[in-house]
Amino acid sequence: MAPASAALDLAPLDSAESEPSPTLDLVALTVLAVNCLAPATMRSATYGKALRVVVSDPRVGAVFRAALDLMCETRRTDRLIEIVVENSAAQSAP
Repeated sequence: MAPASAALDLAPLDSAESEPSPTLDLVALTVLAVNCLAPATMRSATYGKALRVVVSDPRVGAVFRAALDLMCETRRTDRLIEIVVENSAAQSAP
């Protein structure tokens, strides 16, 4: 993993057309990470199966992906976890 892959840009995805977005609530983000990522990492480490974690905000998804990039240095099974933004999940469903 390159060090730059863990860098996180919290700027809006399309700043020219979007309204300024509220800042991330770090406490809520931590709770969400514990409630969503912890069980997923435990299951992937135990069973070795790929898992999908769905989040509702692209910025949260970016934070989770960056966290998993760093965590997979010590726990390789974290590469089995896919973070999907809720809107993207709805569009990719058949």
